[in-house]
Amino acid sequence: MKSYAKSGRSDHSAAISVAGDQGSGGAGTDAVQKIERLGIVSYSNVAPLHWRLEPWPEAEFVSGVPTELNAKLLDGTIDLTLISSIEFLRHRHLLKALPDFSVATLGPVYSVMLFHWRPWRELAGSQIAVTTHSATGTELLRILLETSGIEAGFVPMPPRLDDMLASCEAALLIGDTALVEAVMGRGIGGRKPLVTDLGEAWFNLTKLPFTFAVWASRRDTPPSERLVAKLRSAREEGLGHLADVAHKESTKLGLSPAVVQRYLGNFRYYLEPPDRDGLTTYGRMCLPGFAPEEVGFWQM
Repeated sequence: MKSYAKSGRSDHSAAISVAGDQGSGGAGTDAVQKIERLGIVSYSNVAPLHWRLEPWPEAEFVSGVPTELNAKLLDGTIDLTLISSIEFLRHRHLLKALPDFSVATLGPVYSVMLFHWRPWRELAGSQIAVTTHSATGTELLRILLETSGIEAGFVPMPPRLDDMLASCEAALLIGDTALVEAVMGRGIGGRKPLVTDLGEAWFNLTKLPFTFAVWASRRDTPPSERLVAKLRSAREEGLGHLADVAHKESTKLGLSPAVVQRYLGNFRYYLEPPDRDGLTTYGRMCLPGFAPEEVGFWQM
């Protein structure tokens, strides 16, 4: 099993050319302008990726939670979005990803969390409420339970922790809701649930990063050079002004700027080789017949 230390940005993206078509894997040229529809995930952890990015005449933005944007990309309603890694892998013959973008962590993620009344090893036979906003987190939870020899039932529910834990022994939350609930550590019904960070649990199992999402488009709809260049520029702006991003997001979340900056600084936003290894390892563990060479990336 490979093991990797956490790394910052590599020089990979800087070295990648954004010139036009580069063989059969390249993106299309911009000779014919068209409106591109960009999906924007409405979670704080991806805010650095679209910091100060505004629509332009040839681009429209569509906001939503991961499951909504996953569906819109697959049915062609939008052209490019951060798609949950499980949906990217399931539809690998339909989709291609940008080669240098990810939302990944090496260890704790702080926002893909299982809240549970009983210890992890005692969850066998439990009913677990899983948020309807999650695709990747739900499949990750299934893998982690199976490797622990635990069989449990999943009950899809809206992401409201009180309601979830009122009817089930455990609850899976993702995104901003999970972060706030984990940080606040509030009691429910006079007691506090235990909390398991699924990013940390994955690292303990594999010693690899976990890649939660990638920017992807349909194979028949390559992103324009201009769109990709703007996304790369927005990421540089966001990471270069992380304190400003954290301050804005902290107001929305009701958390301190320091907590939010620590949270955002934990993410790996460049798809490094270890992140690809984590992504393909996840594919092998959850998809029968999965072959890493089937996963496509735009050469741009």
